[in-house]
Amino acid sequence: MSGTDPQAFTQRITSAATTVTANDYHVHIVATSAVTVTLPDSETAAVVGRPFYITKDAGAFAITISGADAGDTINGTATIALASGAFHGAYLVNTGDVWVALALY
Repeated sequence: MSGTDPQAFTQRITSAATTVTANDYHVHIVATSAVTVTLPDSETAAVVGRPFYITKDAGAFAITISGADAGDTINGTATIALASGAFHGAYLVNTGDVWVALALY
């Protein structure tokens, strides 16, 4: 994916559990229920260094972000959560081995 590729900045809105794809750049969750967002496999499915944004609205439900498998940790843990009741987000980057949340807000 190059910087001029229109799919490089694809945005998607969902209210259901979902798996982030290589074509996603920003996934926004409408929190009508608690859902899990699964990241692509850090070793095979995601381009190293590619950023992904995951955000949620101010809905009353928390969102869980997890790696594709047990080895795909995020800042050393299996999951991170975007709390309920307010707008929250995560800026995540794939290292080729694990995921790093560079910003949680």
